[in-house]
Amino acid sequence: METASPGLLAALPPPDWGLAGALAVVFGVQRLVPSMSPSWYKSLRKPSWTPPNYVFPLVWIPLKVLQSVALWLVWKAAPTQEDLYLPLALFGTHLFLGNWWNVVFMGRHKLQESVSWMGAFWLSIAASIASFAQISPLAALLFAPTQIWVTIAAKLNLDIVKLNSGAAAKKP
Repeated sequence: METASPGLLAALPPPDWGLAGALAVVFGVQRLVPSMSPSWYKSLRKPSWTPPNYVFPLVWIPLKVLQSVALWLVWKAAPTQEDLYLPLALFGTHLFLGNWWNVVFMGRHKLQESVSWMGAFWLSIAASIASFAQISPLAALLFAPTQIWVTIAAKLNLDIVKLNSGAAAKKP
């Protein structure tokens, strides 16, 4: 009877739980946002270019995976623990602001107020990308699609506010 040689399994690196931890943080923080009723959003006037509702999770899930990998790369590549402080603080800020925007816009239905929070969210992503680039250019590149999508979301947010405030909301 032959004994199994280590083969392919021996060639694999040991498991790195950092990536699993990054995924848990990025996806776990999203769970802190209370569930929202889609009927309110459906009732809003929206620009003609608004993506269908099914597009949002199809975009956000891969973006969250890319953010997780970016976070993991920065964690692994940082020369010292002190070099992680700013990128981690900015990343945490971006997670908070993205979730808070959901609470303000979808939960509290504060359209005007949501624009400021979206702006802060957008800036926190830009700052995160800049800080990630200092440690891992690849991590910054992986985070860039989030900036692009949030730019689109910010324009959508602004257009929805315009269409649903004052005289614009009263037009048929």
